[in-house]
Amino acid sequence: ESTPAARRPLPSQAPQDKEERRLIRDACMAVVATAGWAAALAYPAASLLALANGANDICNSVGTAVGAGALTMRQALVLGCIAEAIGAVTIGPFVAQSIASGQIHVAAFAGSPRTFVLLMLSSLLGAGISTLLATLYGAPISATHGIVSGIVTVALLSGTHGALDLGGIGFTLLGWAASPLAGLAAGFAVSLLVHRLVLGTRSPAAAA
Repeated sequence: ESTPAARRPLPSQAPQDKEERRLIRDACMAVVATAGWAAALAYPAASLLALANGANDICNSVGTAVGAGALTMRQALVLGCIAEAIGAVTIGPFVAQSIASGQIHVAAFAGSPRTFVLLMLSSLLGAGISTLLATLYGAPISATHGIVSGIVTVALLSGTHGALDLGGIGFTLLGWAASPLAGLAAGFAVSLLVHRLVLGTRSPAAAA
């Protein structure tokens, strides 16, 4: 017995979206393989962003420990390099996929892989240069903010219809707004716990 059309389940869009992403990825790789300018810029741009982001991240991670004398500069550099490398290898691909496909609709560039390659190259170069300069001059900056805003801006300038993923952008902005508040709450809770269990006792050294 045939199922009425109104009751037939709609086909899932996930396999189709996955196939579109695969086709676009293959097309972009073909552009990089055949276009000398793309290959010549892609690797240095990615390396620049990795260097700038790593230098910025390690300052945030171990700056307090070095300033307090808990770690020497050499120890901080060694531990930071190890931690940065492990983080990049283990969760780096997931972060990259979220940033690349969470802000724009990759399928919108199915007919223009060269535009997509240029978009990503421009975002890499912009985020890498701005993060490196800010780190050198001691200015506060976030490489994640730089790469996301760069992707969104270049996608707008490309004029590609339906390129922006407004839902993904909104989710990212919500995370940016919520993360400082969550950090504030966590820091306050830990500080309160330390004061009550350690500093507020008669013998803080023994309690620690």
